Amino acid sequence: MTFQEAYRLRQEEVESLLNTFLPEQGEGPPLLREAMRYSLFAGGKRIRPILCLETYRMVGGEEVSHVYPIAAGLEMIHTFTLIHDDLPAMDNDDLRRGKPTNHRVYGEAMAILAGDALFSYAIQTMLKAPLPAPRLVGIVEMILEKVGLDGVIGGQVLDLQGESDPEPTLEKVLAIHTRKTAALIEASILAGGWAATEHPEVLKDLEHLGRHLGLAFQMVDDYLDEVATPEQLGKSTHKDREKGKMTYPRVRGVEATLQDARREVDAALRILQRRFPDSSGFFQDLARYIVERVQ
Repeated sequence: MTFQEAYRLRQEEVESLLNTFLPEQGEGPPLLREAMRYSLFAGGKRIRPILCLETYRMVGGEEVSHVYPIAAGLEMIHTFTLIHDDLPAMDNDDLRRGKPTNHRVYGEAMAILAGDALFSYAIQTMLKAPLPAPRLVGIVEMILEKVGLDGVIGGQVLDLQGESDPEPTLEKVLAIHTRKTAALIEASILAGGWAATEHPEVLKDLEHLGRHLGLAFQMVDDYLDEVATPEQLGKSTHKDREKGKMTYPRVRGVEATLQDARREVDAALRILQRRFPDSSGFFQDLARYIVERVQ
């Protein structure tokens, strides 16, 4: 089986569990559920839940269904951040994954509420995981920390502030993207690992692994925003440059950004080969895919 075939199987696994945890029919106003599902099922790579599930498998977890609620919740949180990031008050985007953004379809108010609802529903979903209560609470608390004041949301604040900063530096860019992008990827890997083991050295390596992969992912995103077309990416391009955002190409240049991404992936691969030499084959291919998707 090729990596692409194996990856598609993991995507199908994630699609199925998302539909299980957020079906078309259920509690709440139907329009709200429709708006939540519109963005949740608009496509996407599903990298965060796949990272969660694959880490659990790699570390030696025995029953992957035990982390299905956590993986689903992570994708709901990611989708919530995208809905809000696309809003006129934020990045004001019209396209996401090749489709009109949530606020373009349902209006700003409903988009805000759909994002809010996905965040709260994600917590409800994750708390259904059949794990020992102290461990589950620790995992959920860690995820919320990675999303909150000094995580994704804090990174979004720094990103907005960076638009009016006339002196971009690599330190400032890293401050944004270790929070805005890398933090949730760290959380996805740590959650899967922690569900399988509480070994502190293993969890420390997993957090470092997530940091390297998260930064590489954002570097490639910044690179693609400079060189790809809207048709290739399914979203608007060059908007970061037009808005004066703090990006890697702005401080490092386009080609150096791609080289930096490759170095981050190499660092991640070294962790995988040292810590999980016999169980990280798919994970290593997934790490390489983060950079190879530029082709």
